[in-house]
Amino acid sequence: MRRLTCLLACVFATAAHGARYEAEGIASLGAGRSAARELALDDARRQVAVQQGGRYAGQSESASGVLAESSMLAAPPVQGTVRVVGEREADGLLYLRVVVDDEPAIPAPAVIPASTPVSAAPACAGSTLPDGRFLKRRALTTFFPLDVPREAAGLGEISAWLPAELARRLSMRDVASVEDGSRYTLFAGQGASPLAGRAAARGFAERSGAQFVLAGRVVDTAVVRQAPRFSLFGAPGTTAGAADYTGPFAGLVGGSLKVSPTARRFVVDVWLYDGLTGALLMDERFEGEASGDVAPSSARAFTPWQLGSSDYGRMLSAVLDRAVERLALNIGCLPFTARVARAEGGQVVVDAGAVDGLKAGDRLMVYRPQPASEVRDAAGRDIGMSEVLVGDLMLSQVQPRLAIGVMRGGAAQTGDLLRFPRR
Repeated sequence: MRRLTCLLACVFATAAHGARYEAEGIASLGAGRSAARELALDDARRQVAVQQGGRYAGQSESASGVLAESSMLAAPPVQGTVRVVGEREADGLLYLRVVVDDEPAIPAPAVIPASTPVSAAPACAGSTLPDGRFLKRRALTTFFPLDVPREAAGLGEISAWLPAELARRLSMRDVASVEDGSRYTLFAGQGASPLAGRAAARGFAERSGAQFVLAGRVVDTAVVRQAPRFSLFGAPGTTAGAADYTGPFAGLVGGSLKVSPTARRFVVDVWLYDGLTGALLMDERFEGEASGDVAPSSARAFTPWQLGSSDYGRMLSAVLDRAVERLALNIGCLPFTARVARAEGGQVVVDAGAVDGLKAGDRLMVYRPQPASEVRDAAGRDIGMSEVLVGDLMLSQVQPRLAIGVMRGGAAQTGDLLRFPRR
């Protein structure tokens, strides 16, 4: 019995501790040691992913004496804790040896109480930041045209105040710092496809220094139901959407009975563009319907600060909250990017600072876009461009809106991009 107990204990102990994987990543030191270390770590991670069940799929092709290769790793992210156990240099290369220990499986609880909130948000790059840190990606909102202007009675200058309100609410999140650009429009006319705004979005981002451009359109603000209501003595605040009742017994009730809106819809399309390439990152529709106090009123100004004073305003506010939630998720799951504003010798000025989440001592990777190598899809649309790793930058001074650092490795140029290496 004792031998059986010992054997079972050994079996459970083995199951509790996962396997160990080792790999050695290799990278060139041409762009500096820090940049090479990140590349070598990526190489080692890929090797471990293959050991954990991943597969490489690729092909090579030779033309005019030039050998070209393409490969794709079909594997999930590395499972377990990655530890660097060895590091050496030889012949201009950096060799990094890593060990990965599988994390023991943790059984999930059998029952989750209904009162316990469970987050369904997927993990992304922003979730790997240390406690107390944030990175605000710069964004710019633009004018939201109305598809049917005649239906927007009582909503004020919604094409301007709606993007301004989106900018305000999104800036309250830790992932974005948004400028109100409602004076700009991506489209000369109405009814344009969101894909038609890619070039304009790219131009706005280049001039404003934004990483993302937010646009959209108000699709529908129509009244969907009406009902008779009394409006005695021509009381002030009579709804502008009301009409005289002309049904049965209209002659008895006279003009005191009006047909007023009782339900109204709101539909808005929201588009998110990448500022560097103009690529459309998000194209989603948000909608809602309110009943009750939904009619435009001459006694009430419809502005963002008055959304809580009517049923329609409260519904519209909830729709905006859903849009902000989706925008924050899409923006937060993409890498933080800043630009080199000026480079003099080894000193570099960055167009982001403390309000964007940077701190002295931070180290960022420096990449140089290659405009001549723009990539197009099958339809001929630009979908991006390749980048070259230049080196890395250590920040020595951080001000509210800018930061200053020193290059290690290559030499930075104005317009180069800076990103945090993956943790």
